[in-house]
Amino acid sequence: MSTKTVQFSVEVKNMTITSGSFQIFGIVENFIGAVNNKTSFENNTFSVEIKNAESEYYAVTVWVNEYIIQDTTYKIEGEPLSLLATFYLPDITAPVIVNPESSIASIYTFARMAKVDDNGTVHIKGTERNMKIAYGMKKNLYKTEGVIGDMISTSPNGFETNSYPMFNSLCNLYYYSLTNPIISTGKHFYRQFLDFAWHKPSESNKNFLQAVRNLLHDPCNNAGNIYKMLIGLKEIYPDSLVSMKNMTHDQKIPNNWTLTLKSNSSGAKNFIPSGAAFVVFDADDNAWIANNFRAGSPDSGTHCPVYKYDATPADFSPVQGGGLLGVAFGAAVSPDKKYISFGNFGWGSEYNNPQEGSISRFYYKDGKPVSPSNGFTLGLSRVQGMEYDNQGNLWMASVGCQEPFAPANPGVYPFESEPSAVVVYLKPEDGDFGKGPTEGSTLICHEFPVKRSPDLPPLPLQTPYLKIFDVIPDHKGNAYVSCIGNYDKDVPENCAFSAVYKVAIQGNQLVVTNSWFSNYSESANKQEGYESLRQIAINGNGDVVVVGVSSSRATVLSKDLSTVLGYYDVNTYAPWGVKIDKNETVFLANFGHETDFKNNPTLDMQGPFGVTMLRNPSKPETAMLLTVPTGGSEVTLANGYPLYGTQRKPKLHESKHEELQMKCYQPIMRLTSTNIDGAGNLWCMNNWKPSALVDVFDNPGGDGVVIFLGIAEPE
Repeated sequence: MSTKTVQFSVEVKNMTITSGSFQIFGIVENFIGAVNNKTSFENNTFSVEIKNAESEYYAVTVWVNEYIIQDTTYKIEGEPLSLLATFYLPDITAPVIVNPESSIASIYTFARMAKVDDNGTVHIKGTERNMKIAYGMKKNLYKTEGVIGDMISTSPNGFETNSYPMFNSLCNLYYYSLTNPIISTGKHFYRQFLDFAWHKPSESNKNFLQAVRNLLHDPCNNAGNIYKMLIGLKEIYPDSLVSMKNMTHDQKIPNNWTLTLKSNSSGAKNFIPSGAAFVVFDADDNAWIANNFRAGSPDSGTHCPVYKYDATPADFSPVQGGGLLGVAFGAAVSPDKKYISFGNFGWGSEYNNPQEGSISRFYYKDGKPVSPSNGFTLGLSRVQGMEYDNQGNLWMASVGCQEPFAPANPGVYPFESEPSAVVVYLKPEDGDFGKGPTEGSTLICHEFPVKRSPDLPPLPLQTPYLKIFDVIPDHKGNAYVSCIGNYDKDVPENCAFSAVYKVAIQGNQLVVTNSWFSNYSESANKQEGYESLRQIAINGNGDVVVVGVSSSRATVLSKDLSTVLGYYDVNTYAPWGVKIDKNETVFLANFGHETDFKNNPTLDMQGPFGVTMLRNPSKPETAMLLTVPTGGSEVTLANGYPLYGTQRKPKLHESKHEELQMKCYQPIMRLTSTNIDGAGNLWCMNNWKPSALVDVFDNPGGDGVVIFLGIAEPE
């Protein structure tokens, strides 16, 4: 077996490392193990021969024992201070740089696979897939050879979000933990940081990297206090939070210490992402993004971006053809992860809408469509949520209603509405997921018990006004269905309460077995039952969680839909999406409230925008809001233009405010959904621009995806 000699260099700004120790580990499952015993080094370099084993991903922990600043020698006493770097052996041609930047980049991106011992040793363990994704994201933050990543340091990141300044602040936290001055609280800097970072009540943080790893459990804990530790201290690593330009002091203070990456390019300058709604991951860990709009217009998009595992465009991105037209919430990947289906909903004028609705299907390796030019249309009318069950059956929400959703003007669709329905394309007998449906393999349920008013019982009806939005199979032959509902004060027959149904495959039919109707009564029309439900999920207990836009809450229902078990309504802002990870952490994607024209004549953007994270669902009051503030620069598109282009704020009737150029400093916008990749990164869909009501008829789509690094359990 051949070996490769790897050089290492330990570097911290403004100091010379004179001695320390190190230990290297293979980090892929089945090849886990220490390459060496803990070994001392002098000065700041060392080299190690590593066997070219099947574990090609490695981590090195370095402990600093002694260093020099301005000709004065200092020794580390008390809590250990360790550094971390990760590397991919086949790519190493230059020294691996070990420093605060490599430590922060690695601990955030490998967080879900990492454990830090009390002595500072970092143990990372996972599959090769886990490591591939985490390492790809790590290089977006900091490259192994010692250069800041292009993605985090330039648009749409850079100073358009606060993540690049936050990264530098985290490096400053490391530096001052190393030099350990006494600060305004009267404590040494290092101990104060260990106290402020989240830890279990019965335990304490024992070292810097352990504390940083714990930051990701509760990144809001003492967030402002951690920031204040750096006020008044010299920026060793410049461009940090404290020196962000064009911002007030209060605007610089983060509410959470997450690191994010934003991606807004499709890979083709002519096809900018606009109105991302949903994302699924294929067998190569490519992210397939459902894309609503043609950028700069309210018309249906005919393309969908595909990102590699590191959030850069795939070679064949964006995909086109196969009937793609205004993809909304519909995206699903087959159980073998080789075929991706998008649901075509359609937006805008009648010339940019599918009359029937359809799905488009693509092969994962080359992005080529396997669906016909009009898509697969059997049984469908305006597709929203969709998902495969573990038997390979594709469940789809068919909205049916041709009454326009924003951004279309009322009355623009001269098509006949179809009944709202759940449609299932059964798995092809030969198991070829690339094939389309046949009549014999298609199941349709379009009759449901519908409640029209509080004083009337539900009646079995076929109606387009249920507006079925999402469907989630329980993998036992059943599925749960969420309905937006509809209120029409002039035509009672067009009313339908927001509802959740349980549907089962029985014989060769779809049958409704249970139902639940919302009794929410605080919506804008003040009518009971119109909660505007969106995504639905199933937790580890089999309970059903459904989010409501009008109610700004998630409702938890028993599996038979007979009982409301509770609500998640703290730090929630009109959520569209709900995702529950393998540790039962709940993530809600907040669309945010609409602009209030009467009280907000300048049409400024409303919020806050972000993701609600609930680590302990039994304590809804502990929910925290993860935001992505600006770094002081205006949000721009992949082509370099401002998000709003030349669009101006309209002057309202009798308003004293003149028209102003629309500008945006909200890098995370109106979210519709989140999903989790194989390293625990949370991908969030920027669906609409922040000024929702301003954008409806003109320029609606948001600008791509925002990824919270290492925040969830890997899928």
